[in-house]
Amino acid sequence: MNKPFHAFCIASTQSGGGKTTVSLALMAALSVRGLRVQAFKCGPDYIDPSFHRQATGLPSFNLDTWMMGKNGVRTQWARHASCADIAICEGVMGLFDARSPESLEGSTADCALTLGLPVLLVVQARGMAGSISAVVCGFSQHHPGLNIAGVIANGVGSAAHADLLRRALDRHGMPPLVAAFPNNSEWTLPERQLGLVPAEEEARQQSWFHRMAAETEKRVNWELLMNITESRRPEPLKVPLPSAPSRGILAAARDNAFCFYYEDNLERLRQTGWDITCFSPLEDAALPEGAKALYLGGGYPEIFADRLEGNEAMRKAILDFARNGGEIFAECGGYMYLCKELVLPDGTRRNMCGVIDGTAQMGQKLRSLGYREAVMETEAPFGLPSTRIRGHEFHWSRIELNRPYPPLYTVADKNGNTSREGVADKNVKAGYVHLYWGTEIPDHLQEPEPGLGRVILLNGASSAGKSTLARTMQRLMKEEAMIFSMDDYLAMSRGRHENALDAVRETGLPFIESFHAAIAEAARKGALVIVDHVIGESSVWVRDLLNRLSGIPRSLVRVECRQDILLGRERCRTDRTPDPAHAERQHGSIHRHFPHDLSIDTSEATPQECAMELINRLPREFLMPQE
Repeated sequence: MNKPFHAFCIASTQSGGGKTTVSLALMAALSVRGLRVQAFKCGPDYIDPSFHRQATGLPSFNLDTWMMGKNGVRTQWARHASCADIAICEGVMGLFDARSPESLEGSTADCALTLGLPVLLVVQARGMAGSISAVVCGFSQHHPGLNIAGVIANGVGSAAHADLLRRALDRHGMPPLVAAFPNNSEWTLPERQLGLVPAEEEARQQSWFHRMAAETEKRVNWELLMNITESRRPEPLKVPLPSAPSRGILAAARDNAFCFYYEDNLERLRQTGWDITCFSPLEDAALPEGAKALYLGGGYPEIFADRLEGNEAMRKAILDFARNGGEIFAECGGYMYLCKELVLPDGTRRNMCGVIDGTAQMGQKLRSLGYREAVMETEAPFGLPSTRIRGHEFHWSRIELNRPYPPLYTVADKNGNTSREGVADKNVKAGYVHLYWGTEIPDHLQEPEPGLGRVILLNGASSAGKSTLARTMQRLMKEEAMIFSMDDYLAMSRGRHENALDAVRETGLPFIESFHAAIAEAARKGALVIVDHVIGESSVWVRDLLNRLSGIPRSLVRVECRQDILLGRERCRTDRTPDPAHAERQHGSIHRHFPHDLSIDTSEATPQECAMELINRLPREFLMPQE
């Protein structure tokens, strides 16, 4: 496919900053332009993807580096983005908000880094002018590997206000202003306790999206947007998806009361042989004919409790199905619906299905929120092979069981606390955790991204031993490796400069940026590259290098050496004029802007010992299989 391809991630400085509104506006406008827009959502969110689907006409897919793993994210992206003209990934919470402060797992930033996506940062700019540059500067420099390519200002008061923001960003060398959106009451989406009211319930008309698209058309610098988001189209997966003999009809409850389903989960069920058909516990009087299993997802049974109770025929059909041995799996809202009764916050009691002898009690505040890892105490639902499944929990209710039931799983939260939860009563399985069993292909079946190499970056002071270490690693590794050296790069030029900083200062030529571009190009063509000198004196140059390497496997190595040994080596140099002052200066500052994965001290060990230690410490998946 030779058509141009564009991709980007929409992030925000915080939750409530306007990501969803901005995402829908851009999706709608680009769709009206005749482009095939594929939407994605970072994190375990069900509701935003339902609006994406309305804006683009296509299902939206979740991307979550904790639940899916990085390979799962890349697989999901390749499968669905490869067919699009433009792929837009809406972030979750603030850009760097993750499962824990110690890790980026599950964050928007981790997703963008995994896929090498440029980020458009949404900033709530109401009451802000020049301060926008400070906010954007902090986010841009927080993780040098992340490419914040542009800024979208939200809550802008006027065209003059937008111009102030644009000039402030330009003045301080920040990423450019791509769009400026005013507050628009018509664009406001209603909310309730679990987030936005789902699109299934809201049922926005296409005329609403068309009005949004028309307004967006005037608010975006489209030429700039398309320039900074042009990307290499992901290759379609070449590994065949698994298939299985038909298992029969699986009936999934899908209406305004039950609408929380990962598209991946439904796709995986189809791959394992299930023929999925939907039914409505609100509207239908009977289950789909011939159904062998029921899937009751999460949602809002408490909002529709009157209608669920009133549909006595459906409640009886589900109870009879369970008593006759039909397989049922229910999550969160579906778990509540299977109980004998549901107690609303005002104390009103509503009859539910009675499959589980228990009472679901709605609370006035959040009872549980966060990622979970579940180890099944019984077979996984619907014949799936998983025994350890990750997921997410988010609810205001609690369930009191009137008799003991075998647990469905042992659940661990982010702090490692475990508890046995859920119900596994023969053919009926239910629990609060929204499990993710999507479409990730096992790592051993995954092909590396075509044309993608790997990069080892050595950062250290002059005379720390980087060049010797690079040559020794090249000799000891079991595959061919290229060495990129700034010293060699300078020698190929016409100048007589002995270091990159002098060359840049005296010639004004982009030696460093072109050096970085050459590294990235070699890696994208499949080379294993060892860079023996990262220009670490400037955070701008470090960020430039890491941005160019976005999406390429890399290992950042901090090369250290005791100061007295380093200065002794510098005084004995014969390849250029010794410069102890320069080496001493770098010893104190060269690592300041460099986020390292590994470190090695060359003070006492031999080059071979250092090289072997580094090779052994590189990530297992980083190196090609050794013979």
